[in-house]
Amino acid sequence: MFGDWLRIPALKRVLQNFMVLAGGRAAGGVLGFISTLLSARALGPEDFGVVAMISAYVLVVRGFCNIKPFEAIVRYGVALADDHDLDGLARLLRVSLVLDAVSALSGTVLAVLVAWLAGPLMDWSASTTTTAMWFSLILLGSGTATASGSLRIFDRFDAISRVQVISSVWRLAGVVLVTQLGMASVGTIAAVWASAQFAQYVGTLWYGAEVVFARLPWKRLRGPLDLGEMGRSHPGIWSFLNVIYWQATLDLVPKSLGTLYAGALLGPHGAAMFRIAREFANVVAKPALLVRQAIYPDLARLRHRRDAAFNKVVVSMAAMMGIPALLLAIASLWLGAPLLKLAVGENYVPAAGLLTWLIAAATLEMAASPLRPAGYALGCAKAMLGVQVVASVVFIAAFQGLTPTLGVTGPGVATVAMSLVTLLGMSIAVRRALATTD
Repeated sequence: MFGDWLRIPALKRVLQNFMVLAGGRAAGGVLGFISTLLSARALGPEDFGVVAMISAYVLVVRGFCNIKPFEAIVRYGVALADDHDLDGLARLLRVSLVLDAVSALSGTVLAVLVAWLAGPLMDWSASTTTTAMWFSLILLGSGTATASGSLRIFDRFDAISRVQVISSVWRLAGVVLVTQLGMASVGTIAAVWASAQFAQYVGTLWYGAEVVFARLPWKRLRGPLDLGEMGRSHPGIWSFLNVIYWQATLDLVPKSLGTLYAGALLGPHGAAMFRIAREFANVVAKPALLVRQAIYPDLARLRHRRDAAFNKVVVSMAAMMGIPALLLAIASLWLGAPLLKLAVGENYVPAAGLLTWLIAAATLEMAASPLRPAGYALGCAKAMLGVQVVASVVFIAAFQGLTPTLGVTGPGVATVAMSLVTLLGMSIAVRRALATTD
């Protein structure tokens, strides 16, 4: 079966883009993973939990202020680029650039202000609050959606991978340096993490500008900002952006918001356990994000052409991603505790049970990875959002209800419940969309 499907040109291109992304993300992921483990070893659970909570806090604020226009660039820009409509593409990018600027500035101001006002309410010390405030300044460079979307529609996945590697090398080198100098502390490790994230933002902006200006000179990008014309040229774009915003915000629930939630219920020690277990589980889950990024442009092209290969691409990618993840989830039942002890020390072994649950959730996430972009391409983004709303409510209810009883394992069970609801709900939504649109 897979042999026949691999001869489908669109699936070949998806796999090629996925492998390019996976190569860079694998290298960057390994380096970032090592830097996280070194940070955890150097600081211990309590201080590492503080750094994890600060980092999660800034990412949560960024998520709330990030309108995610790059999804619209891919959905609407693919057709414009393929049809060589450079004027239409310039109008789309012009609006996206303004949204990027608004997101970056509002995110920075909100993050600094909330840290200053709410730090005491979260039981943060004065030094932790100050660290969170200056960490928030990296959001000034976070308006990367236009650059990121442009790199995708022009198949520059190599640049996306390169930026990931550069950021991860920066972070690992910084952690090694402060550790070897005996300077490891909440402040210095947080500074390394913040500067590495900022380097990733700057790198994405640089490569994005390079690819756009190679095709669209600056004079094409300049011009009036006509939001009404944008809505007329691309019917449904504002509704689509609204759905994408809320969906991206809900993505924060089991990840960055989960770290903060664990810290709120279990203290910095609990936040540290959750972050370390998630780092290991991300080795399995990370390809799910790469699949969504790699497959979306080609699903948009296939749907634009009404190509029958659409279904085969979705099903084959779900199977190819989910089966290997399932094997790793089974292995984690026996290898979790020894792996944690070897990698980060005895203090983190209590996260072994949580790790198994998170890897099980990652398996479900991998199987569901092609479904969301398929839903976007089919025009049922609202249905995808509805599924995620329900899944997030399930996660929060299970997290709150189980954690007081199960301790650090509670968040893992809650994450599995959320992933299962997501997989089943999105599968049903995509099947219904296919039945009504074909």
